[in-house]
Amino acid sequence: MINYSGKFYINLILLNKKIKNSFNRMFSSNSIFHHKTDLIKINEEINNLEEALIRRISKMNNTALAYSCEDINKNKINNPHLWELIYKRTREISNSFVISELVVMFHAYCKSISFDPNFINLINLFWNLLENKLCDLDYLSLIALYVCAEKTKNSQKKKEIGNLLLECIFSGCENIKLKEEGLMIILKILCNYKKKIDEKHIKNICNIIQKVDVKEIRNTFLCMQFFLKYKEFDEPFIIILKKIQSLLIFKNVNPYLVLKHLYFISNINNPIILQEVKNTLSIIYLSHNINNGQ
Repeated sequence: MINYSGKFYINLILLNKKIKNSFNRMFSSNSIFHHKTDLIKINEEINNLEEALIRRISKMNNTALAYSCEDINKNKINNPHLWELIYKRTREISNSFVISELVVMFHAYCKSISFDPNFINLINLFWNLLENKLCDLDYLSLIALYVCAEKTKNSQKKKEIGNLLLECIFSGCENIKLKEEGLMIILKILCNYKKKIDEKHIKNICNIIQKVDVKEIRNTFLCMQFFLKYKEFDEPFIIILKKIQSLLIFKNVNPYLVLKHLYFISNINNPIILQEVKNTLSIIYLSHNINNGQ
């Protein structure tokens, strides 16, 4: 016999499948026209900005150059020539920059759709200008530079920045405010960390996880990996487990990936957590039966 909880999950899964199958977006011809008009306007503005930058970069000061890098990235301008101009101007006024401007510019380039790993001159210029200044950075700047180290495949800088970032996080956990991307970088570092970490720091990281609205599927599983590695099965773990339950119902999540993670859970005496693990297993079982027409 299927209990009430089982019936609830069956109805929820079936309802979700029905919605997915019947959902069909329809746009009126009027809304399509306005959408195209708006796109044309946006493209015109971006083209005007691109032309203005080409004309002005060679005369910009350090602050204007930093803002321009952000604008290129924010407006998704794909023009490698702009970054060549930025490289030349940065080299000319290299002594003018404060460290925060260098971080902004480097991060903007690494996130730009024009990023080219073979543009070694620009990449090395940024790393050279940042040399011996990393200890002066706050945790948000270190997160930005960790992204740069990953993107430029600089394992030495990645390790150095990762260690500095953990020191920064551990020394001021109460004041840390992160978005999803920043949290995931810290969790990646911690999941690969070899040294022993004080229990209070682990608890603080768990509290930070609890405050972040994790939306991406891969990031949800990264949170799970963190909890499993450090055997932290408290309230933040339950929140992530409930999110995985929701993903199993509403998203196309591989149930075997969930089972693989649940396999490593051991020594749990908390009845609430045990019940949530059972609920997760029930959802996987019911989803499997429904998908196979059973």
